[in-house]
Amino acid sequence: MNETTLAHLSDLHLAHDGLRVPAWALLNKRMTSQFSWRHRRRFLHVDTVLDALVTDLRAMAPDAVALTGDLTNLGLPVECRRAAAWVAARLPRQTAIVPGNHDMLVRAPWDATLGVWKPWMAARPDDFPFVRRFGPVALIGVNSACPTPWFSAAGRIGATQAARLTEILHETGREGAFRVVMIHHPPVPGIVTRRKALQDAGLFAATIARSGAELILHGHSHRSGLSSLPGPTATVPVLGIASASMLAPGQERTAAWHHIRVADTERGYSAEIRRRLIAPGQPVRELPPWRFDAYRLP
Repeated sequence: MNETTLAHLSDLHLAHDGLRVPAWALLNKRMTSQFSWRHRRRFLHVDTVLDALVTDLRAMAPDAVALTGDLTNLGLPVECRRAAAWVAARLPRQTAIVPGNHDMLVRAPWDATLGVWKPWMAARPDDFPFVRRFGPVALIGVNSACPTPWFSAAGRIGATQAARLTEILHETGREGAFRVVMIHHPPVPGIVTRRKALQDAGLFAATIARSGAELILHGHSHRSGLSSLPGPTATVPVLGIASASMLAPGQERTAAWHHIRVADTERGYSAEIRRRLIAPGQPVRELPPWRFDAYRLP
């Protein structure tokens, strides 16, 4: 039986305390995010937790990694360069990334910020969604990150991206691929508050209902969980994962990553998903696996 394994992680929030941040760069929406980081979030997102998670991930040797955004805290050029160096050094070469809202807090030159991540995602803003193929698996990266007003962490995909996503899902579906859609914001209403939500979740849901997918991965909520969206012939699982650097109690909030095994079957694919929980000073804990079957389009 042919198998492909994926690792899903999200919301690294790499610490930026040692980086030079010019004062003028904070004279915008980044100011509130910096305040939040200094007074609260730097105690929740801990690099040692992230290091332990990556050590466990690498030991499992996945065929590819899906990273669903928020590598940075402020989206500064120096942070984006540091994140690129971190990904190159710590994650497998076969990694795909979509940006998160923290990676695009304000309008900034693409080439100096998210453009440095082009080895792992779309080279230009207009190139989303992008596709990376790993055996029978098609990782499809959708960008929900966009500059928003102060105190908003919302996202949107827009009509142009939705139309391109429809085409990609149809094409990869006809090819018989196991289609995994990556997006930062949860596409299911109610997972996060309105100020953090995907503003055009209905547009995304309509695209999935029309074109289908086998699995949708997201981050942003800093909670692990399973929900779903209707597809044309079957319900599509929607899988969220907690922050990879989170120092927090509780099974939903504890730092975690998903190990996803996709195996060929006579009629399509069998998927097995295991969530691995990382807590300082404790052995890695793996929850009981969840399995589902996906059938190729006729």
